[in-house]
Amino acid sequence: MNRIIRHIVEPRHLFLAWQAPDGHLYGRTRHKVAEIVPDQDGTILFRYLKGTDDFEAALSAGFLGYPAFPLEQELYTSGILEIFMRRLPPRKRRDYHDFLRLWRLDPATRLTPLALLGYVGAQLPGDGFSLVHPFDNGEPPFEFLEEVAGFRYRRDASQLLALLQEGQEIQLRAEPDNLHDPQAIRIELPDNHLIGYVNKLHAPGLQRWLQTPGVRGTIDRLNGTPSRPLVYVFVEIGTAP
Repeated sequence: MNRIIRHIVEPRHLFLAWQAPDGHLYGRTRHKVAEIVPDQDGTILFRYLKGTDDFEAALSAGFLGYPAFPLEQELYTSGILEIFMRRLPPRKRRDYHDFLRLWRLDPATRLTPLALLGYVGAQLPGDGFSLVHPFDNGEPPFEFLEEVAGFRYRRDASQLLALLQEGQEIQLRAEPDNLHDPQAIRIELPDNHLIGYVNKLHAPGLQRWLQTPGVRGTIDRLNGTPSRPLVYVFVEIGTAP
């Protein structure tokens, strides 16, 4: 296994994304509802993105706020990292290094809590929340692991899954004519067969690298369940434009 994240991009901020439950009318859409950002003095702030289109759309889809941070208050300034680190396995667990390797992180690499949360996403089954590192300050070379968005909603998902295998090459391509999101980035097989998309909260920060020759990707792993198949890709951004 040589797919390892060797170049860490320390995030300037993270986004909290929320997705309505499966079966909901808006269940396919991931909404950017809050931001986690270090203040000038190093204090970690949590701020709801009230008034933004995405936040308002999330409210319409049933978003009730993150449980630890009631919506009545817009800004929180204490205990932010501690609250979100609870979504990860404790470092004292015997298999903690296995957890890091699952996310292609080297256990020997020193990571700030903010970076760790951004690289692993801190998803839990069923609550719809995830943390997103936007890589909007990334400078090559850097690498990241990405769940293929929208794969499980494809009508040909089961047939396509049978064609995919670990280590298979993929490519990223901008889709400016996408009616839902002109910043969408397609994840494709080399024959241009669509697998799915880059997380829409990643896409804006990655657009500028798509025309460079150093963008490479491979299928990292296939897992999930028959009703909810998951595909992860390992992406390398290696050359500055």
